[in-house]
Amino acid sequence: MKKIFTLLLFFSTASLSAQTLSDLDFLAGNWTGTQGGVSMQEIWTSSPGGIIVGLHKDVFPNGRSSFEFLRIVKTETGITYLASPGGSEPTPFPLKEVNGTKAIFENLEHDFPQRIIYTLQDNKLMVRIEDASGDKGMGWVWTKTALDSK
Repeated sequence: MKKIFTLLLFFSTASLSAQTLSDLDFLAGNWTGTQGGVSMQEIWTSSPGGIIVGLHKDVFPNGRSSFEFLRIVKTETGITYLASPGGSEPTPFPLKEVNGTKAIFENLEHDFPQRIIYTLQDNKLMVRIEDASGDKGMGWVWTKTALDSK
């Protein structure tokens, strides 16, 4: 039984480590949405060059804004999402799962969020952040749009 478990663990780890940055190219584009009066924009590059770069910006009804720098890179331990809210020191979220239109990044050591989930469905990018249980969370739905030339 122990040998079977070890073999299953090896193959599940091997299949995850075999993932490439190009498996996340479904994120590429300019994604926008409005929720609760907040205008949101998240821009992602594609994977050539060994890095996916992202930028998130919120504009609030009072005219104030916030931003977050984002990167997805291949490290020695696998693919990692690095979030830098307000330009702060990056917090790593290793890739837990990717299947073509869904990616789950997870860092159970982080206070909140512990999980970041991107799902592409019907030309909409659904994003959810949540705690480890999935009970506490927030979600957004964005539409792919042309990059604003202003």
